[in-house]
Amino acid sequence: MSNYLREQIDRKKREIELQKQSNNLYTIHPKKSPLILLYEVVDPEGRAEWGGGSTEHCMQWLSLAPTGSRVLVSGWESDEEDAHLVGQPLDITDIIKAASL
Repeated sequence: MSNYLREQIDRKKREIELQKQSNNLYTIHPKKSPLILLYEVVDPEGRAEWGGGSTEHCMQWLSLAPTGSRVLVSGWESDEEDAHLVGQPLDITDIIKAASL
């Protein structure tokens, strides 16, 4: 698991603990947690060059990556223990290229 995902899990755990302490109520159906987005720059062969949660860093890495590199984004849900991939990673390279025209 990447450092980014571990940090997001730890942050979510702290938020849950603070919520429990502030209202002293335990709910069987907690609010749905927002997705954690992970961006990856992969080379033309599909090997990850960079991964993280910063769109700015993603764009910097993409600008330095070899021609034919792609950007994938994936959504992750986190429970109190682990992060779980939601669906499949999406290739957003064409969207990024179209936005920069």
